[in-house]
Formats: sequence, structure tokens, C-alpha cells
Amino acid sequence: MKYLVTLLLVFSVVAHAESEKPVDTITYKDGDVYTVGENEQVFLSTQQNLWSYHPYSKSVAFKKQWPTEQVDQPVPTPNPNPVGSREWCEAHVPYENGYTFADQAWERACDTNNDREYNMCDYYQPTGSPTFEEIAWQDMCNGGKPWDGT
Repeated sequence: MKYLVTLLLVFSVVAHAESEKPVDTITYKDGDVYTVGENEQVFLSTQQNLWSYHPYSKSVAFKKQWPTEQVDQPVPTPNPNPVGSREWCEAHVPYENGYTFADQAWERACDTNNDREYNMCDYYQPTGSPTFEEIAWQDMCNGGKPWDGT
């Protein structure tokens, strides 16, 4: 029995030494990432029941190894269309799911003239110069009258 345990230990040490490779990061199945620290020992295994070997002068101890839950803090990706941007205002469908916090933000940031629709009257700032946008704004928002500067 003593030789069998010694043989198993030698085999596990040799197998571990052969599979040891330097690793900078570990990527989990769900996409989480863990960065291995400097001089940190990490052992990867698919086994659920793992024990570590600790030799002492007159005895040997095996300690249960528990899996770690450590992951790096994910870097949040910036939102390409933040609330209140022109793209968000155009894409948002107000009152689609009742009255939500997003609808309240839409009313405050997008529907500036309180007509319950987002159009040129909400975002265009008239200048008085004769451009196509200015003429469209006059027809849609100002009753066909030119901007009077006030």
C-alpha cells in the first residue's frame, strides 16, 4: 500500500510538471477573465475533487483544494448611443411598454417641444440663413414663417 501511494504521488508530480505552462490570463466559458499575478501559482483542472500534497518531516498531509471565484473587473464598453443622444432619441419608441424611466428620459432630453414625437422641431436650431434645413424647419415647425431671431 505504501508503494502504491508513493507511485501515485510520483506519477501525479511528473504529470503536473509536464503539463505546467506559463499562463498570463485565464478565460472562463462565460467570458470572464482572470489575470494571473506575478509569482502566483494557478492550477487548471476539470476535476471537482482536488487535493494538494504537503509533506512534513514525519508525516504527509492532503488538503482539499476549492475552486476560485476570482475574476478581473470587466472593463465596461462605452455605450455608442447614450440616453439623450440624437441616435437614441430617434431609435426609442415612447410608451411601448407603458410609462418607463426611459420614456421619462425621452420626454426630458428629446421631446423638447412636448408634442410627443421626435422630429426636426426638437433638435434643429434655426440660424436665419437660407438653407434646405432652414426651409424644412420653417415649414414643419414655424408655420412656414422665417425665423425672427428671438
